[in-house]
Amino acid sequence: MVPLLFYPILLFSVVNGMDRNDLTSIIVSTIALSVTFAFLRTKVSLFRNHFPSFFLYHLLLRCVVLGVTPAFSDDIYRYLFDAKLLFYGEDPYQLTPNQWLLEHPNFFEQTKSFVTKMNSPDYISVYPLFLLSIFVLGTLLNDLIHTSFLGIQLLFLTFDLLNLILIRRFYPKESFSFYWVYFANPLVIVEGVSQLHPEILFLPWLLFLIRFQKNRILGFGFFILTQIKLTTTIFLLAFLKKSKSVFVLLGFGFVSLLIWKWTVFANWESQGNRGIGLFFHSFRFAGILEPFFYFPFHKLGLSYLSGIFSLICFGLINLSVFLQPKFQKANMEKKLLFVYFSFLLFSPVIHSWYWIPFVVLGMCSRIPFRWQVFVVSLGFFSYIIYVSEIFFYLYWVYSLLGLCIYVRTEIDYFRQAT
Repeated sequence: MVPLLFYPILLFSVVNGMDRNDLTSIIVSTIALSVTFAFLRTKVSLFRNHFPSFFLYHLLLRCVVLGVTPAFSDDIYRYLFDAKLLFYGEDPYQLTPNQWLLEHPNFFEQTKSFVTKMNSPDYISVYPLFLLSIFVLGTLLNDLIHTSFLGIQLLFLTFDLLNLILIRRFYPKESFSFYWVYFANPLVIVEGVSQLHPEILFLPWLLFLIRFQKNRILGFGFFILTQIKLTTTIFLLAFLKKSKSVFVLLGFGFVSLLIWKWTVFANWESQGNRGIGLFFHSFRFAGILEPFFYFPFHKLGLSYLSGIFSLICFGLINLSVFLQPKFQKANMEKKLLFVYFSFLLFSPVIHSWYWIPFVVLGMCSRIPFRWQVFVVSLGFFSYIIYVSEIFFYLYWVYSLLGLCIYVRTEIDYFRQAT
């Protein structure tokens, strides 16, 4: 059991010691987490097929990262600011944080620490009402136990324990090596439970899309997914050619979009100028294929179009593939994996926590474990871009080499499917 005891110490050290502005700490943390994650999978036999011990070990891995201040991204401060407004019955979709503080100076002391640390004080909120409601609940827990982040982290831990239980419930006969891919994944533990990124919140509903056949359950799961993150509408592509299912999903999706219209998009002009439109035109981070569009458009002075054209290519490729009759015979895990993986390839923004759904879909699709290790390394390695934009090219080469090798190994499957 001695090797297994090293992992919680490593996770504790990373969440407390890694600095996203320090190249050395990022490289050391990336290598240490990737190697440890890969090596300890060979030691799962130490649990002697006793699932309660296996489960408690992974609960321990999550507990050691609780209580820390999220420092790997600034998103949490925006979530907390919007949740605070919502808690007081205010609309977070009308004014930017800076504008709000100018018009409500009595609110300054309560939210000063959030606004000074967030990266979007001049942007209108783009986060859906359902997601912010979860952070409102987390804020209440914070106030109850007099902490800044622990209450929300405990709430996220509860959601992630649900993920573990559902994976065990839906795949009861799998080996511990299978469960290890998600249960012990450092991206899930660090970026989800500790750093409070909401990708782990929609995993239960993603598992519903994989495992359930009833259209009402599929529709409800799709509705919750789209109320947590709008980009999850891409999963509708996996249900093309399933006429009944796709119509049910479209119905639930329409209701979800109405809620988005009444809340986030209540003011189209503001969202276009100071919200999602501004994010879409100005935010780029760790893209893989999008830079191939960016460089020529940048030469023409039209760099803001790169993301649009990149995502158009994503849509066209998925439509051409999923309309092929042979591809429809693939199982749902593979279909959803293809949709999400191709979305990440063409997305102009790929933060490390964006890979968490890929971890689950890859596990369910049983992709080789070495690619899961590569994704872990790729996710944490992307932090070098915070050190200097010049390091983007190093990250970009690494991502292209690794993913090209991965695609090449999978090409036989896609040939047969399409």
